[in-house]
Amino acid sequence: MAKAFFCLVLGCLLSGVLPTAAASADGSELKLCYEDQDSYPWVLRDGSGLNLQLLGLVEQAQALSFEFVPVPWSRCLAGLERGAYDGAFASSYKAERLAIGRYPADADGRLDERKRLHTSSYALYRRKGSQVDWDGKAFRQLDGRIGSLSGFSIVDFIHAHGAEVDETSRDPLALLQMLRRGRVPAAALQSLRADFLLQAHPQLAATIEKVKLPLEEKAYYLMLSNAYVGAHPAMAEAIWTEIGRQRESPEYQVLMQAFLARPEP
Repeated sequence: MAKAFFCLVLGCLLSGVLPTAAASADGSELKLCYEDQDSYPWVLRDGSGLNLQLLGLVEQAQALSFEFVPVPWSRCLAGLERGAYDGAFASSYKAERLAIGRYPADADGRLDERKRLHTSSYALYRRKGSQVDWDGKAFRQLDGRIGSLSGFSIVDFIHAHGAEVDETSRDPLALLQMLRRGRVPAAALQSLRADFLLQAHPQLAATIEKVKLPLEEKAYYLMLSNAYVGAHPAMAEAIWTEIGRQRESPEYQVLMQAFLARPEP
């Protein structure tokens, strides 16, 4: 027996793959990986972020223990596939990822957006009375560069749709003030953050409005490993259901407002 085990371990070392067992036997302790880059306001490299706060509420409500591991995203997904991690977040839906893990599903086996961690939505903001518009496919009546925060993914989206970008600001409040003063004809911002700032600054809300159609919108989920769902199907469903419940809870809404009110890193 000992010789056989030694041969197994030796074979794994030579192949570069070690057997892993992330979850505890009863499924209450989970190792969850996430990308080790800032994705404000959902996860930040300093260990904060709304996704982490939401999962903390889930952890408490279900008497679970989560270990959060920041790693490069490709490594996170690879680890999920081989069972080194019980879950990975925040993952948008891609059909090819069904081979490496599970998304929350409804009774008919369809993706259940009610159990998402969050929806990341970007919108175009303009001065009231402006003719600048977004029709869902192209920018209209645009004269000048669209203001956006430096380093955010929406910049690539704007370029892909034929517009130029002013990235001189890394602060959303400063960017809205630039828009109000006419330094940019429009601004592309995360809706959650920009709407909160407009609500908090009535002088900006009096002169700025959001274009109705979003620029880009995606739901993001906690994926769970095939191994975890196979071993603990009821627990997996409880976790996903609790995510949806806690996301809409008054407690999370308070945490969200407090987090968004902080100065952005």
